[in-house]
Amino acid sequence: MTRLLQAAPSTSCVGSLLFAVEIPGLEDVHYDLISSTSSRKRGSRKTADVAEIEEIAQAWQASAASVRLLSDVCILKRQGHASDAAVLAQRLRDMGYDACHVAQNASNATPSALRLAHDFVVVKGCGCCAAPLVVEPNFREHFCIGSVYATERYRQLLAAVPEELVAPYSKIQEVVKLICAEMKFSFEATGNSCPPWRSTSSVLSRWSAVRQ
Repeated sequence: MTRLLQAAPSTSCVGSLLFAVEIPGLEDVHYDLISSTSSRKRGSRKTADVAEIEEIAQAWQASAASVRLLSDVCILKRQGHASDAAVLAQRLRDMGYDACHVAQNASNATPSALRLAHDFVVVKGCGCCAAPLVVEPNFREHFCIGSVYATERYRQLLAAVPEELVAPYSKIQEVVKLICAEMKFSFEATGNSCPPWRSTSSVLSRWSAVRQ
């Protein structure tokens, strides 16, 4: 449900969305030669770890109500009602949830204040959770990058990121910081610069409307 993205023919996440400028047309063998040597140079650099992502993901569901919401989102996704945020919000309202569709416009006033356009769903009053819950039926695709940029470590990390997400902004912030740190290293390890729209602040800007 993120705008400004286009489909990519070769990414580290099949069927994902990718910025057009991240498709350089390089052969995968180029990536293999670079990553096999650069991954050994990682040293003690502190970045995201698969175990950390899995631990945070397990702690996301704070109540039976949020678990039920996630289950309902997965059902609606299988039924084909999750590709459009407005439709998903309406379907959730039909099921009794206080759901609303948030459409956020992009802003690029300054590179440091880059805000990405994104449509998503917010559910309020879900169980004992006081904070509004962000609903993302395709959370993992926000972190998919071209195969020429992805180290094997990043591929493993990406596989640990939940596909569907129901969580408050504070939890999204935790996991995005971890993933983006590893993503930055992955770009650098393959001899590339990390694009500004892949920075932690830019990725988090997708959900800035619910930031507290």
